[in-house]
Amino acid sequence: MPLIVDNTVATPVLLKPAQYGADIIVHSLTKFMGGHGSAMGGMLVDAGSFDWMANAARFPQFTTPDHSYHGLVYAQRFGKCAFVARARSALARTMGAILSPMSAFLLLQGIETVSLRVERHVENAARWRNSCAAIPAWSG
Repeated sequence: MPLIVDNTVATPVLLKPAQYGADIIVHSLTKFMGGHGSAMGGMLVDAGSFDWMANAARFPQFTTPDHSYHGLVYAQRFGKCAFVARARSALARTMGAILSPMSAFLLLQGIETVSLRVERHVENAARWRNSCAAIPAWSG
């Protein structure tokens, strides 16, 4: 089974799940990445580490011909990146899962400052943790 990780809270600035074995990573662009709430979006990252052909019986959508794409077999054509290739083609075509140009622009504005904002979040969390250490535990 591919390991799918939701990296919304940690962001790719603090944690890169592919380095720990994740095959597919989901990021929310709305929260920390955009940082402003003016546009909604998400991102899929295919680490290219899962062998779809070795697991052909479990994943026929990647390992058998897709007749809507003239018999394309995603795992044969795209190898270990079959997931993102199918997401781009089939999902974008049938569900319209594509950012509008304005949403992409707004999210990019936030992504330009994400490293600074995440650094401040980490500093504030450390400061809060240290201040809570001085509070005596409730003995009830």
